[in-house]
Amino acid sequence: MVQSLGTVPNELVHRRSLFPHPPAPYSLCDLLPDSLFSPKEANAMRGLPILLFLLTPFGNASAGGLNEWQAEKTPRLRIAASPYPNFLLKVLPTEVDLGDHLYRVKIDSLGMGPSSETSRGHFYTRRGGFLDLAHIRRAIDFAGYVHYRVRHCLEKGETHFSMESIDKTTYHCHFSYPAFWHRLAPVTKKHLIEEIAIRVAGEAAIDFSNWREIITWYDFHNVPGMPEKGSSFSYEDLPSHLVGAAVASRALRAPGIPFDEAVTRELRQELDELDVVPEEVYFRAMDLVAYRWWGKNDTLKRFLDTGEDDGLVSPWLVRGLEPGKAPKRKSYEAPERDLSDVAGYDCRGMIVLECEPHMPKKNRVLSLLGPDVSRVRPERDYPAILGRIRSEVIAEFGPHATVPYP
Repeated sequence: MVQSLGTVPNELVHRRSLFPHPPAPYSLCDLLPDSLFSPKEANAMRGLPILLFLLTPFGNASAGGLNEWQAEKTPRLRIAASPYPNFLLKVLPTEVDLGDHLYRVKIDSLGMGPSSETSRGHFYTRRGGFLDLAHIRRAIDFAGYVHYRVRHCLEKGETHFSMESIDKTTYHCHFSYPAFWHRLAPVTKKHLIEEIAIRVAGEAAIDFSNWREIITWYDFHNVPGMPEKGSSFSYEDLPSHLVGAAVASRALRAPGIPFDEAVTRELRQELDELDVVPEEVYFRAMDLVAYRWWGKNDTLKRFLDTGEDDGLVSPWLVRGLEPGKAPKRKSYEAPERDLSDVAGYDCRGMIVLECEPHMPKKNRVLSLLGPDVSRVRPERDYPAILGRIRSEVIAEFGPHATVPYP
């Protein structure tokens, strides 16, 4: 039955990782001219963390993230697939080379420029359950774009930016500046801007990605005749968003390293930690949850854990998959919405994210929030929306539809 998923193309073969070993950490004296230190002073300073350098007025390493050319374009379409047998489902073997992450595709006279990126596919991991690579990469792209725009707006003192999405949604980001902001020393403000941009990028990567799950539950779909409600909040979607946000956040904290390069390295390290299983184990996992988690053209259980209760999002693992002690799953922190302490400064209320839907049935979502509501604020409104969806899922699929077992 599950074998109808098909086989993996032969061209997906393993190549040695481009990053077999993590780069050696820099010390302060590695980054400043030799003439500033005597040999004795240099030896004494060897091993000081790079963070100390970045927080000093001498810091000149460029921040991480997208470059100006990349940020001219909003995150591109990533083709995902439902987690049950269908023509879009592509299973990735254990040793597949994911290639280099590519935020923006280059277009030249020959068409799309060359790329080594494996852009889509599903896999099962021993510590993170089922994951969808397209959802991971889209969350990463959201984080990269929002980080760039937030940083730019805070540097210029702007109060708003927005971006249009293929989801027929306009995503907004509003800025309010506390009284102390304009009195900050330039180096302090620069540090705060970078930290705020990274935190908000991670939050937006999750909230904006989860927004698509909300609207597809309420019958939004891009392609006429191809409804997506059957895979809305499927068990691999939200965990994939959290993986993407975690990878992007670490990549954005890699100063001076191009965004795509940093993401490529961090994604490989994350998947190594999550422990991707061989292809045959993936199919075994699918068999074990057939007609429990998924059925014909539908997802029977929906993953609605956004961390609102305990601050953690914990992926579902398939029971009895392999002999021996079950692996310890890796939980991820929910969106960090608290800016009350950014390097000792209270920045609460500085950033507000909103989703403004334009799809034909947008009122099915907006009506859940009361009259005269035209935009959804994830921090404020998601609990109510997800609570309603939870009750609807249970009504449709039964009392245990939002938990993996029974």
